[in-house]
Amino acid sequence: MWSGPLQGLGLPECVSLLKFGSQAGLQQHSSTSDDLLCHGMEAEDLSKAEDRNEDPGSKNEGQLAAVQPDVPHGGQSSSPTALWDMLERKFLEYQQLTHKSPIERQKSLLSLLPLFLKAWEHSVGIICFPSLQRLAEDVSDQLAQQLQKALVGKPAEQARLAAGQLLWWKGDVDQDGYLLLKSVYVLTGTDSETLGRVAESGLPALLLQCLYLFFVFPLDKDELLESDLQVQKMFVQMLLNICSDSQGLEGLLSGSELQSLLIATTCLREHSCCFWKEPTFCVLRAISKAQNLSIIQYLQATDCVRLSLQNLSRLTDTLPAPEVSEAVSLILGFVKDSYPVSSALFLEFENSEGYPLLLKVLLRYDGLTQSEVDPHLEELLGLVVWLTTCGRSELKVFDSITYPQLEGFKFHHEASGVTVKNLQAFQVLQNVFHKASDSVLCIQVLSVIRTMWAWNARNFFLLEWTLQPISQFVEIMPLKPAPVQEHFFQLLEALVFELHYVPHEILRKVQHLIKESPGPSCTLMALQSILSIAGGDPLFTDIFRDSGLLGLLLAQLRKQAKIMRKSGNKVSTPGVQDPERELTCVMLRIVVTLLKGSVRNAVVLKDHGMVPFIKIFLDDECYREASLSILEQLSAINAEEYMSIIVGALCSSTQGELQLKLDLLKSLLRILVTPKGRAAFRVSSGFNGLLSLLSDLEGSLQEPPLQAWGAVSPRQTLELVLYTLCAVSAALHWDPVNGYFFRRNGLFEKLAEDLCLLGCFGALEEEGNLLRSWVDTKARPFADLLGTAFSSSGSLPPRIQSCLQILGFLDSMASGTLHLRGDLKESLRTKQGPVVDVQKGETGSDPQRNFKQWPDLEERMDEGDAAIMHPGVVCIMVRLLPRLYHEDHPQLSEEIQCSLASHIQSLVKSEKNRQVMCEAGLLGTLMASCHRALVTSGSPLHSRLIRIFEKLASQAIEPDVLRQFLGLGIPSSLSATTKILDSSHTHRGNPGCSGSQTAQGLAEGPWPAAPDAGLHPGVTQAPQPLGESQDSTTALQTALSLISMTSPRNLQPQRAALAPSFVEFDMSVEGYGCLFIPTLSTVMGTSTEYSVSGGIGTGATRPFPPPGGLTFSCWFLISRHGAATEGHPLRFLTLVRHLARTEQPFVCFSVSLCPDDLSLVVSTEEKEFQPLDVMEPEDDSEPSAGCQLQVRCGQLLACGQWHHLAVVVTKEMKRHCTVSTCLDGQVIGSAKMLYIQALPGPFLSMDPSAFVDVYGYIATPRVWKQKSSLIWRLGPTYLFEEAISMETLEVINKLGPRYCGNFQAVHVQGEDLDSEATPFVAEERVSFGLHIASSSITSVADIRNAYNEVDSRLIAKEMNISSRDNAMPVFLLRNCAGHLSGSLRTIGAVAVGQLGVRVFHSSPAASSLDFIGGPAILLGLISLATDDHTMYAAVKVLHSVLTSNAMCDFLMQHICGYQIMAFLLRKKASLLNHRIFQLILSVAGTVELGFRSSAITNTGVFQHILCNFELWMNTADNLELSLFSHLLEILQSPREGPRNAEAAHQAQLIPKLIFLFNEPSLIPSKISTIIGILACQLRGHFSTQDLLRIGLFVVYTLKPSSVNERQICMDGALDPSLPAGSQTSGKTIWLRNQLLEMLLSVISSPQLHLSSESKEEMFLKLGPDWFLLLLQGHLHASTTVLALKLLLYFLASPSLRTRFRDGLCAGSWVERSTEGVDIVMDNLKSQSPLPEQSPCLLPGFRVLNDFLAHHVHIPEVYLIVSTFFLQTPLTELMDGPKDSLDAMLQWLLQRHHQEEVLQAGLCTEGALLLLEMLKATMSQPLAGSEDGAWAQTFPASVLQFLSLVHRTYPQDPAWRAPEFLQTLAIAAFPLGAQKGVGAESTRNTSSPEAAAEGDSTVEGLQAPTKAHPARRKLREFTQLLLRELLLGASSPKQWLPLEVLLEASPDHATSQQKRDFQSEVLLSAMELFHMTSGGDAAMFRDGKEPQPSAEAAAAPSLANISCFTQKLVEKLYSGMFSADPRHILLFILEHIMVISAPLQARDFS
Repeated sequence: MWSGPLQGLGLPECVSLLKFGSQAGLQQHSSTSDDLLCHGMEAEDLSKAEDRNEDPGSKNEGQLAAVQPDVPHGGQSSSPTALWDMLERKFLEYQQLTHKSPIERQKSLLSLLPLFLKAWEHSVGIICFPSLQRLAEDVSDQLAQQLQKALVGKPAEQARLAAGQLLWWKGDVDQDGYLLLKSVYVLTGTDSETLGRVAESGLPALLLQCLYLFFVFPLDKDELLESDLQVQKMFVQMLLNICSDSQGLEGLLSGSELQSLLIATTCLREHSCCFWKEPTFCVLRAISKAQNLSIIQYLQATDCVRLSLQNLSRLTDTLPAPEVSEAVSLILGFVKDSYPVSSALFLEFENSEGYPLLLKVLLRYDGLTQSEVDPHLEELLGLVVWLTTCGRSELKVFDSITYPQLEGFKFHHEASGVTVKNLQAFQVLQNVFHKASDSVLCIQVLSVIRTMWAWNARNFFLLEWTLQPISQFVEIMPLKPAPVQEHFFQLLEALVFELHYVPHEILRKVQHLIKESPGPSCTLMALQSILSIAGGDPLFTDIFRDSGLLGLLLAQLRKQAKIMRKSGNKVSTPGVQDPERELTCVMLRIVVTLLKGSVRNAVVLKDHGMVPFIKIFLDDECYREASLSILEQLSAINAEEYMSIIVGALCSSTQGELQLKLDLLKSLLRILVTPKGRAAFRVSSGFNGLLSLLSDLEGSLQEPPLQAWGAVSPRQTLELVLYTLCAVSAALHWDPVNGYFFRRNGLFEKLAEDLCLLGCFGALEEEGNLLRSWVDTKARPFADLLGTAFSSSGSLPPRIQSCLQILGFLDSMASGTLHLRGDLKESLRTKQGPVVDVQKGETGSDPQRNFKQWPDLEERMDEGDAAIMHPGVVCIMVRLLPRLYHEDHPQLSEEIQCSLASHIQSLVKSEKNRQVMCEAGLLGTLMASCHRALVTSGSPLHSRLIRIFEKLASQAIEPDVLRQFLGLGIPSSLSATTKILDSSHTHRGNPGCSGSQTAQGLAEGPWPAAPDAGLHPGVTQAPQPLGESQDSTTALQTALSLISMTSPRNLQPQRAALAPSFVEFDMSVEGYGCLFIPTLSTVMGTSTEYSVSGGIGTGATRPFPPPGGLTFSCWFLISRHGAATEGHPLRFLTLVRHLARTEQPFVCFSVSLCPDDLSLVVSTEEKEFQPLDVMEPEDDSEPSAGCQLQVRCGQLLACGQWHHLAVVVTKEMKRHCTVSTCLDGQVIGSAKMLYIQALPGPFLSMDPSAFVDVYGYIATPRVWKQKSSLIWRLGPTYLFEEAISMETLEVINKLGPRYCGNFQAVHVQGEDLDSEATPFVAEERVSFGLHIASSSITSVADIRNAYNEVDSRLIAKEMNISSRDNAMPVFLLRNCAGHLSGSLRTIGAVAVGQLGVRVFHSSPAASSLDFIGGPAILLGLISLATDDHTMYAAVKVLHSVLTSNAMCDFLMQHICGYQIMAFLLRKKASLLNHRIFQLILSVAGTVELGFRSSAITNTGVFQHILCNFELWMNTADNLELSLFSHLLEILQSPREGPRNAEAAHQAQLIPKLIFLFNEPSLIPSKISTIIGILACQLRGHFSTQDLLRIGLFVVYTLKPSSVNERQICMDGALDPSLPAGSQTSGKTIWLRNQLLEMLLSVISSPQLHLSSESKEEMFLKLGPDWFLLLLQGHLHASTTVLALKLLLYFLASPSLRTRFRDGLCAGSWVERSTEGVDIVMDNLKSQSPLPEQSPCLLPGFRVLNDFLAHHVHIPEVYLIVSTFFLQTPLTELMDGPKDSLDAMLQWLLQRHHQEEVLQAGLCTEGALLLLEMLKATMSQPLAGSEDGAWAQTFPASVLQFLSLVHRTYPQDPAWRAPEFLQTLAIAAFPLGAQKGVGAESTRNTSSPEAAAEGDSTVEGLQAPTKAHPARRKLREFTQLLLRELLLGASSPKQWLPLEVLLEASPDHATSQQKRDFQSEVLLSAMELFHMTSGGDAAMFRDGKEPQPSAEAAAAPSLANISCFTQKLVEKLYSGMFSADPRHILLFILEHIMVISAPLQARDFS
């Protein structure tokens, strides 16, 4: 089932679809129908008909239903399917009527048609009818029969009426013809099969015949009904549908109807029916479009084309042109459509004179007046253009292209696309253009020609090289109307811009046309076209110059300029066009275009002498823009001339020529972009010219305006100010020469003065004005105020608005963006326009919608990070700040002032901006311009300006500016008084004395409280309350400001130091920036001239590489690391060498920091010095072996901190060296490497006349340009030609980055300034030293004159400037070693890099204070303090300055400032508190905030303030406790303790502490702390002098002998009510003991590590008498114990024991304690010198024995002596038992060091001391009380101890020592009554038994009346020793101990006592011999049975027995043997028997 597109649609819808060409449902035939309708029928008519009418079928639906009663009513509700089903049934019934007659069948068929149409309408085009073809066949046949019946046999007119009546809607029942027509109309729109059934009926020919009748025979009525229009549409559409089918088309050609119709369209035009004209043409075009060969044959057979052309030729002159052209177009349409199939019709057209007809028809349009192009003309011209493409073959032409041509031009020789083949057809167009004068016709011809070019660019060349149409058109162009001329020149431009072809010949003819100037209009258009073409490509600048056009234009312009000069400048009238002015303007613009980018054309213009004439055109506003452009182009060859013209014109312009000035300034802005333009501007006095413009505007912004400025609006004035400032900004932008020139000549100040005179700024406020009251509300941000000033709705007063706008200009200028804005004028008009309009009373639209707003500050800058490009402009804003006050609006004025101050404060937030503003002198400007606000603390500006001042002063401030700042708030009278007082002190004071007098003067401070305060130096006058308050307030404000200025801005891990001057390298701007060091060395050949070497000095050239190695030292700070991906290293040093007469330089030594892993790289490899893009990648170029050291140091580097780098290269044998790298004084890497080779690169030798130039770079040179985010700073830098030691590097590191010397006389902070400084480095070894302090701004020419030409040429080459340049500022860091002796040195280093290098001279307030009084000012602040806040601030300032500035410490020492400070603090002790105390500790360096060591760095503060204990003892908060605790803490520091102790020793800490013991208020807790401090001090730094001081005080605590300390109880010793030094309390004893205990702990401390020599020296300086004084008998036992420990500790040394025993000089401690005091005493009084006395030798042990005899009751004494005896350290006695002496001695035996005793032996002196104490104890009478029990127990314990020791060490030499034996004998010597000895001996001498009995008797008689119990033990111990002595001696020669025992006796012993003692000894010896011989001992003693013993085994030798016998005989003979002589006889006999017994036994045998 098929559904057609037109089903369901009425006729209006169908027509609408046809109108819009949307016949998609017609399948393959739809496009043909669309084209036909578009070309044939008027769209307007169809649309009108559609609007007027509806489908007749729908209108007559009721009538149709009446005709067919079977059709159900309400068809709208019937379904389409039911309708189709009903139609199917009806049609079946119809088919069954075969037997019926034709009439009945016809009626039956007609009855079906309404149902068919209704079903079709209701089914929306979907036909569900299977018998559709059958129905179509029957309906077509029926309609054909009806038409045949109506036409046959009738004349034409009647046939026309009959046909119309049949088909037209008549409104009655008879509608058969209409139903058949509409049905066929529907059926022809279905499918091709149905269409074929319709065509078979013969209906097409009948329809075409009807169409002919309708067209040829019109009706008489004028208009048609709507139903007629609908029938016409269906009729035409049926024909169109039939034409789309081949079978239907054949039906159309079956008769002569087509021939008749076609001929009728060409010959019967005046009789045709206009209503059927368009349908007829539409059907004919449809037939033409069919492109059927049968149609061509039909037309050719019928000769239709020829006949039609003949008819048209006859009717051309009579018919209207559109109708003729339409008919011709119809015929040509058949020709065109048939041409692809056959060219027969085309040939027939040519043979039938078709081209003359076309020309004739086209020229018919020449006389017509037409406002728009006729569509028939367009169609005809399109067909003519098509005819040009018809031809058998391509045109053959020769290549005639003239060069040069544009870059994109390409001529295609091959034929591609649509090309021209028919020149005869094109000649029609060419002739039409030649002959026609109508603009529309000519324009259309030009348009179709351009269309032909668009087809194929080759068409232009084919036509131009044959017919030359364009060239010919140029010649006749003056004859054409202006629109034609305009289109022609557009065609010419299209030829250039679209075809990229330069038509030289055509351009020459155009140029000739311009030269001839036939008419102003044509010439103007030609010039405009030339202008457009010339601007298309730079090639035309050369073409038009070579063609002479430039010269032609210049000649015309010269002529016009002369006319203007003679006639004067005529003002053009608005609205009136002046052709001559337009021509001149266009010519100027062409010249501008030709000059752009063409220096040759500019030279041509200059050679023509046109510059003076161009200047004439400047006066005319019409010519000004082009004239300025010409002058701008001329600046390329002579910028100075341009600048002189512009500046001259600016200066010579009158007051009212504001527009001229603006135009000149805009032109100037365009030229100032180039460096040459900026240089010429400076040379041509451009700055002065611009400032003169501002000077001329004086008073122009005054309110109300002056009379002279009444005609000028503020908007115009501000616009001029804006562009003037833009020009200044552009001239300064990134131009160091202009910037230096502007600053050096004070033009910023001049600019500020000129701005002040504009009239909108107020006058300066006088100092005497009263303070204004102002509510300190929060001021609006400066950005908001600017936004208000530049907004259209701003309500600010005019003057204030002008001020704000100028400030906005200045703010943008400061950031360097003012001249970069492209909408300056528009922005200004946006803001100022509404204000001006309001004044004029005008109202307008809001201009903010049309123009951009002035940018907000937030858009122009990042808060705190905005770079200040022109700091001088900020100074101008500060100068204008006080002038912003207007008395009429005080509140608003002050708000603006505060807002601007806050904005300036935000600008200097970043450190870089602060430094930049310091270099620009903003601080001086603040002091000069805002003095009143700075003085007035109540001013709202005060705090903001103070903050700005403080921020900048922390970076750099001049001393005079700082002096002025410190003098703020001081009345002039007081200042004068201060000067008088200072001068009087200067004349009166003693230069050598800076103590009390200086302190007195400074106590009043730099701000005296009263005028006469200094007249009485001895009296401290109380100041007046008001003056005191004012001075204190001023001091507080000043101190707070100084705190902010001097406080460190960064937290360094090391000691805080001031930032040094530096050079900053920023690689993010240009990618390079460096310091170039010329002529480090010049290695010359044997015959090289000396003149080739640069440098300074008088010596020979410096060798390279240095033979002794080298050291590179520098201070650096990394602000921002570069990214690792950027690969930009931080290059510390790069040394480059270049051999003369070679091209390539080589890098021979480099030190850099690699960004990849932050490793330090030191290289000695030879590398070519070449750009980065030429260098090999790092991966490919591995360093040579042994030529590179790489050390990672990323963990040691911190951004924002100064580091010291040292690279030490130590030269070794041959080419080897050791490279060490040190960072901050620590070695971070070392390696052996190859040393720098002798010659650069691969060269092994050099020509004798050649030389090697060595130069260096610090940072990145231009050749290694590479943008990176790296930013770093360089401080002092040195290169030494020797390997510096590590000790020297440590000193360099300690000196810090602000040291600026050559290390020839170095003083480190804290050292004595008067000490002689030794050089660290030899003078000749310092190659260079670079620091900013020794720098200047110079030029290359000055360098050449001051130094040499070689260096100037090298520097100029590196900076890319001329070697004779004297304008470019060159920053030169002079070599600070240039004046030293030695070889030639480099002159220094120059900064290379305009934007990547920044220099800052650091001079912070802490440093500038040194030049204006320094410490005196700081001490003056302290003197003015009246409360703790001011005192704290003053001390804080001192802390900040001293901790960061070493020079201030030197000055403080120089003026005795610390003593003065102590004096001032003592006077103001009531103001001291813990905060101030902590500050003072911080000044001393011992208390920091956790990130520095607690070492004493300021010895002056420590010595004179912290150690001034009298100062702290009187404070309210008991600060002395905190001080003592702190001293204890710093002295106990494990790291800094020794260093602090050394400083404390120098500060006389111990003497000062000792003096405190006499303080009555000293409590025991403080004493303990002080003694702890003394101990720590001595441990940290032991000094004998300190020991003597303590010893002296210990002696001072001793009481006279009349006072027995033993009776003093120590329980109340710590009573705080008693003074420490009281002689009547136990507190003194406790204090003495504490000191002794401290001394013992210190001396024996393992931390001290005293050598034996030191101990001996210490002992000798104290002297033995000092120790013995402490052992006197009346002293307290605790003192004795401690003193004995102390003494015996020293006597542990064998040498000291010997000297102590032999005797030492007494009184040494007294003599040495008075050293230094004698000088003071001698100054106080004169006395006669004492006579010299011989030294008194004091036997130590003898006196010690006597003193110990008084202390035998103290068990600790025995323990100490025993320990001494065992040579055990006394320090091990601390934890022993204290209950009894036995326990103590037993514990000692267990703990003593046996190995040491075995090695060194027992101490004999210790044994002697024990024996003496034993003797003293036993010699005392026994007491029965418990207190005397010790006298019995102690000796026994000691003897037992000795026995145990002897048993442990029996072979020790001490037992045989004569001194020991003698003392032992004396101790055992009986001193009692001896009466019974002699009688008993005489009585018992008869027998040995009696003698034995008498032994006990003698023993009883030896003892006193009551013998001591220990004597028996003593005798046993003596016998034990005697036995060992006798038995151990191998010969009698070793019997010396026996002799000692026999001869020992006390001094007071009697002879009898001696005899008895010796007899006892001899008897004991005899007994020992008897026992060893096996005899009976009882024979000598008690007669008991002998017991076997060990000694019996060792029988004495005969010699020993003989010798002893001899001794017995001698003693008997001498009378010293008091016993019975028989004992001797028996002894001899016994031993004779012993000896003879073996002999007898041998004889018997």
